[in-house]
Amino acid sequence: MQALPAMHGQALVLALFLLAAGAAGLIQLFNSGQAIQDKTRLTHAVDAAAYSGALVQARALNFLGYTNRALVAHQVAMAHLVTLAAWAQFGDAQGRRVTRSNPPASLIAGFFGPRQAAAYLSARGLGGRIGAQARWGSGGLALAYAEHDRVVHDVLVRAQVAVQQSLAQTRQEAMRAVVAANDHGTPAVLDPALLSDTLPGYVLRYGGQARERLKALVEASVEPYGFLAPRNDVDRSLLGFDKRCPLARHELRRRGSTVLRGLETWRAIDTHSYHALRSNKWIGCYYREYPMGYGMVKAGGSPADDDIEYVDQPPETFSEEAFWRWVQRIRTWDLLNVMTNPYASSLAVSGQASWPGRGLPSFPEIAGAGQSGDAPTLRFAVRVYRPVASTGTSTVPSARSAGAGEGGSTLSGAGAMRMASPAAGGVVAAIAAAETFYERPAPRADGRHEMASLFQPYWHARLTPIRDDERARARGLQGGR
Repeated sequence: MQALPAMHGQALVLALFLLAAGAAGLIQLFNSGQAIQDKTRLTHAVDAAAYSGALVQARALNFLGYTNRALVAHQVAMAHLVTLAAWAQFGDAQGRRVTRSNPPASLIAGFFGPRQAAAYLSARGLGGRIGAQARWGSGGLALAYAEHDRVVHDVLVRAQVAVQQSLAQTRQEAMRAVVAANDHGTPAVLDPALLSDTLPGYVLRYGGQARERLKALVEASVEPYGFLAPRNDVDRSLLGFDKRCPLARHELRRRGSTVLRGLETWRAIDTHSYHALRSNKWIGCYYREYPMGYGMVKAGGSPADDDIEYVDQPPETFSEEAFWRWVQRIRTWDLLNVMTNPYASSLAVSGQASWPGRGLPSFPEIAGAGQSGDAPTLRFAVRVYRPVASTGTSTVPSARSAGAGEGGSTLSGAGAMRMASPAAGGVVAAIAAAETFYERPAPRADGRHEMASLFQPYWHARLTPIRDDERARARGLQGGR
């Protein structure tokens, strides 16, 4: 009975020890919980920042895609304008020819039928009127063409260049803003240098002869428009008129085209001629060409029209020299076998309207686009850190972002509770990676794989797993702080 006071004293010491150990454990658990919560917030912040950076990239590439398509659309509109002007010139010339009856409409009706004669006569009264209203070199069509050219080179191209040059800075500013919006307590810091980045050199600007790819796309875009298609037709009289060439016939030849000459010039030319079959003892059978309508417009540069059969400074009439003698003297085409309208083309070229223009613009495209294999990935990895005053941390990586280690850490606790904690003045950090990728909203109808391009606005953003080399680079940065 006398030993009871000593036993009570020993139990009290044991209870106090257990209470102190429990309090230390609770404090350690609280500190660890705070560290985990802080690291989780930092992980969410870096994930959000990385995704936002990739989204900025996607929006920039989609902008370039839309504006590239706008460049093509403006070129199609410009092709329509030169064609419309050439047709107007054609109608003006045909009106003058009808008025002068050269050739007479009755002759056209007799050889080729009333429909051809009616089409020819439809231009009656237009001669001189259209030309006076159109003012080929400075009228409404020319001004409209100049406005398209201005928008292409002074608005769209400049906007593309500005977006392309500022993309890295815009991405960085967006990520900083997201990190700042996720601040809780001590402000987090976005590393100014990324752990990895494929943006430099990913988008290139193609000019000079590299614009051939843009030309191919423009020409493919023009094809569906019948108004811009080749305008070629031949109508032959029913009966032969010369026993020297029994298979030959009088012909009506319609020729017209709208083409992009080189990389600088849109050209439209339209001609229509009556080719009367004749013969003489000196040269035998030949065609005497009577132009019925002609017009030509060139906009942009001035490449040689070597794809057209024509001569410079053709005569308006042949009152002083026979047509066949003139052709023989200039020696440029075959009087019987030529299938074009060389005389009408000569008149069109000599009276052409010339509009100023800067041709096809330079354009942005991803490096290596059009080559075999997929384009390189547009990807980066970023690190966010927060200075630590005295709280402990624990690394809690997510599926896509991960802790980068601790700098200036100490050991606290004992046994199972022993864990690393950054000392005062250390940092806690998290890293994340994201990419901008190309994917159609729906598969192609032909089932083929579509390569990434800046002519389609199909760019998206997503987080992506971190690579080992990026983790190692982050640990190196962490140890240096």
